[in-house]
Amino acid sequence: MISVKNRTGFWGIILLLLHLTNPSFSQSRVGVMDINISGVPKGYEAKVRISGPQGFTRTISTSERLNNLANGSYKIAGEIIILREKPFSKAFRPAERSVNINNDTISVGIVYRQMPGSDRIWFGNQNAPANQNLNIIAYTDESIRVSSGQTPSNRLTGKVTSIRSLAFDAEGNLWAADAGTIKMYAWNTLGGNSVSPVYTLSHEAACLAFDAEGNLWFSDGKKASRIMRIPRSMLYSSGGNKTDVVLSGASFDGTQGLAFDHKGNLWAANYGKHDIVMIPAGMLVSSSADMNGLISITCESKPPVINILRSPKGMAFDRGGNLWVGYFGPNVIAKIPAGSLTSTAKITPEIQITLSVGVLLHQVAFDEEGSLWTSLSAGSFGKLTQEQLREGGKKTPAVIITGDEFRYGSGLAIYPSPEGFPLVISK
Repeated sequence: MISVKNRTGFWGIILLLLHLTNPSFSQSRVGVMDINISGVPKGYEAKVRISGPQGFTRTISTSERLNNLANGSYKIAGEIIILREKPFSKAFRPAERSVNINNDTISVGIVYRQMPGSDRIWFGNQNAPANQNLNIIAYTDESIRVSSGQTPSNRLTGKVTSIRSLAFDAEGNLWAADAGTIKMYAWNTLGGNSVSPVYTLSHEAACLAFDAEGNLWFSDGKKASRIMRIPRSMLYSSGGNKTDVVLSGASFDGTQGLAFDHKGNLWAANYGKHDIVMIPAGMLVSSSADMNGLISITCESKPPVINILRSPKGMAFDRGGNLWVGYFGPNVIAKIPAGSLTSTAKITPEIQITLSVGVLLHQVAFDEEGSLWTSLSAGSFGKLTQEQLREGGKKTPAVIITGDEFRYGSGLAIYPSPEGFPLVISK
């Protein structure tokens, strides 16, 4: 028979053996984490995910105390909340947190704040004056509601050479094709001024576009005769040789614009052969040097003088699936109806909007109102309203913004993407 004293020693030995033979047993579940969530826009619900040791995961929507936590490192991240407003929506997100539990009680504040890249329109620049650097700049919706001269609300003064294209990823990071590289500016730095890219990819690109899975597509910036993909898994580190899909063939010639439709098909604007081609979603999964015979749309001007609309660049789909294309040669933005995008054809779009000579149709983008934004001539950009887009003809944009810091606008991006448009937040 074992005495009380001996029984205590016996169980101490058993516990010691458990600690030695089962490491997970030694991680006492005695930690406590008080999570306080604040700053969530009224009428919206937060989704905060906590992950930690031993496969622990938990998603909460309100402030909460988590008990009996194993010792170790925990990561806390909140999902993006989009507050839909016109003309540009706001996005809110808390900074990601990492904390350690060590047999203690800790308090963690998760504060939702407006993402500094949202609720504004962003532009790249080309052709800086002598001895001046170019900046990536942005304007808030309040500053560009009526025609006026404006100073940017944001400027990324880290040196850029010659921006060719801009694009946001799903997380709100801003990507720029700039002089033989693709640069990423982190979402939480976009409210600053002297901002340097977090990652620099050694790939030259003429245009950029993200698919719904977060992969980055671009055309080769030299001859622009190849379209390539960098998978999401390889985007968030600097370096080169990151492409996993390369597409080439007779269907591409000087590709200067890319846009995805609702079905995940990728459309390419061929500056060299003056057409728009469609790469079916099913052909975007592996490399091919035989991109020939793709659906091709060539557009012509309306009578009395009929010419091919030349040098397409900027493209954007509207909510109805119609494709709007900026033709650099004739300074025309044409609406290609969704019904005309199903087979190869030469068409005469009913709606062709002619802008003034010298406009720069590098990229175009829709806002939440359904208005279309574009760079204009040097030192200006503008907005074509829904009303103006209903019929063709020579037009002056309803809103024209000018400014000394706006040079030759060569990239255009809005975050988050307007509701109902093909490119949406996807994780």
